[in-house]
Amino acid sequence: MKTTITRRTFVKTISGAILASGLHPLSLLQALAEPKAQVREFRLSASPATVNLGFGPDFAAWTYNGEVPGPEIRVREGEVIRVVLKNYLPEETTIHWHGVPVPYLMDGVPNVTQKAVAPGETFIYEFEAKPAGSFIYHSHVNYQLDQGLYGALIIEPSRQKDSYDREYTLVLEDWVMRDGGGIAATQRRPPMGMMGGMMRGRRGSRIPDDPLLEPVYDGYAVNGRVYPETSPLAVATGDRVKLRILNASSATIYDLSLAGHALTITYADGNPVQPVETDVLRIGMGERYDVQFTANNPGTWLLAAREGGFGEAMLRVPVIYKGVSRNSPVPPVFHQGLRLATYWDLQASYPSQGIGSGPPGRFYPQTLSGGMHSPLWSINNQVYPNVEPLVVREGERVRMAYLNRSMMPHPMHLHGHFFKMVNSLLPKERWISKDTIIVDPMQRVDIEFQADNPGNWFHHCHNLYHMEAGMANVVVYQP
Repeated sequence: MKTTITRRTFVKTISGAILASGLHPLSLLQALAEPKAQVREFRLSASPATVNLGFGPDFAAWTYNGEVPGPEIRVREGEVIRVVLKNYLPEETTIHWHGVPVPYLMDGVPNVTQKAVAPGETFIYEFEAKPAGSFIYHSHVNYQLDQGLYGALIIEPSRQKDSYDREYTLVLEDWVMRDGGGIAATQRRPPMGMMGGMMRGRRGSRIPDDPLLEPVYDGYAVNGRVYPETSPLAVATGDRVKLRILNASSATIYDLSLAGHALTITYADGNPVQPVETDVLRIGMGERYDVQFTANNPGTWLLAAREGGFGEAMLRVPVIYKGVSRNSPVPPVFHQGLRLATYWDLQASYPSQGIGSGPPGRFYPQTLSGGMHSPLWSINNQVYPNVEPLVVREGERVRMAYLNRSMMPHPMHLHGHFFKMVNSLLPKERWISKDTIIVDPMQRVDIEFQADNPGNWFHHCHNLYHMEAGMANVVVYQP
C-alpha cells in the first residue's frame, strides 16, 4: 500500500530526528542533503599557554591547541568541515572562518550570528569546504586575535588546477611579546593630533572604557617564528614554488619582496586571477594571496617586508637553494622603479556572468573616519554597535562606495560574501572577487556583491583596533 506523507509530518519527523540524534542541527541536515560528503573533524582547544617565537622571551599567550599559529586545517573542496571548539579560556570566545561564505549561524561573530562560547563550554562548527582557496580562522571576540587565536584554513581544489613543485603556507603575524600579547601594558600609538608621543602602559584615552589604541609591536613573525629563527623555505634549482601568504596580523600592512626573484600573483583572497608578475606584494590584514616564483637564481635570499617605521622590516623568511651554503641571506632592496601590482592590475581568471546588468538595486555610501584627537573610528559617523544596518533583500545586487576621510588605510572586510571590485576600465566579467580590500587615505573605492547568502553579516575594518573602536556595521537581510 502506498503511504503519503505530508510536509508537516515530514518536518515533525526531521525535527524529532535532530533532537534524538544529539547532533548539531546543521550537521544532520548537511548529512541528509549530502550523504556522500566526507566529514573531516578537527578539535580545537582555546587555552592560555606559554609560547616562544624563537627570538625573544617566553610569554603568556592565548592559543589553539597550545600552538601559535593554531594548527593548519587542510581539507578538500566539497568535504564537510566539523570543528569541535572547547573553551578553556577565562572568558568567552568564538571562531570566525575568514573569507569562507559559510551559513551565517556558523560565522562566529558574537551577538550577530551566535552566542559566544562561555568558559568550559563546547561549540561545534560545521560547514561545507567551498570554495577552494587560502583562508584564515580566528577568534572574533574582543582583542583575542592579537593574543594569538588564529590559524590557516586551506581548502584544496577537488581537481588540481595549478602546476608547481613545492608549496609553503606563510602566516604573517604582529606580536607584542609579553604576557597578554596585544592587550599587555606596552607602548601605544596615540590618535593623530594628540600630544605626548607614544603612550606606555595605558590606554591613552580620556575615558577608562575607551578602546585600546594600537600597540607598537615587539616582533613580526612568520608561522610563529621571528627572524632569524624563521624556518627557511628549501627549494631546488628549477622548482616552481607556490606560496600561500596569509596576513593574520591585527594592525600591520606589509609590502613584501623576494630578493633575486619576481613573484607572480595567481590568487587573491582565494579567487583565481590572471597571473600578474610583481616585485612587491602589498598585503593588508585579513588578505590572502597565492603567489608563485621560479627558483632560477641559486643562492640564499630573503622574503622580507619593507621598513614601515615601526620595525615591520624584521618580518623575514630565508629562501635557501639546495646545495648552497647557508651564508647570510641577501635582503631585497626597495627602490623606485620596482613593480607594485595594484588591485587594478588584477583581472579575474575565468569569464563569468558577473553580477548582472543595469544599476545595482541598493547603494550604500560608507564614509570611513576617525583617529583624530580620539580613539574612536566610525562608518558614516556612527560607532558600532550604535549603527544603522545595511538592509538588503535576497537576490539584490548591492554597491558600497568607500570614501576614506581619515589619515589611515582601512582593510574593509565583508563576512559571508565575495564582492567584485568595480573597475570601469574592465568589463564586468573581469572584475576580481575579494572579501577584504585596503582603502587608502582620501581614496574612494566601490565594490558590489550579490545578496545570495541570507543572514546577518558583520562588515568592518580588519585593523582589529579600528574595529574594536567602532568601525563596523551589519548587513541585514530582510524578507
